[in-house]
Amino acid sequence: MGLIKLVILIILVVACLTLWRRIKAWQAANQKPPADPAQPQLMVRCSHCQVHLPQDQALQSGERWYCCPEHRDADHV
Repeated sequence: MGLIKLVILIILVVACLTLWRRIKAWQAANQKPPADPAQPQLMVRCSHCQVHLPQDQALQSGERWYCCPEHRDADHV
């Protein structure tokens, strides 16, 4: 009877380890790759407060760039 319990315990441990490894591999595959350091982001300056920020986070109005909607609206008044 003790041998059967040992075999079942070993099977459960192996199953848990296999499941854990698959979950970790799935998480690693679904992570965003880090930004390529060889490709720097294009920076722009807010026309209102002069702060620099990445272009993909800035708001554009005509040829001007802004860091937030409040600064964009303040320049159009």
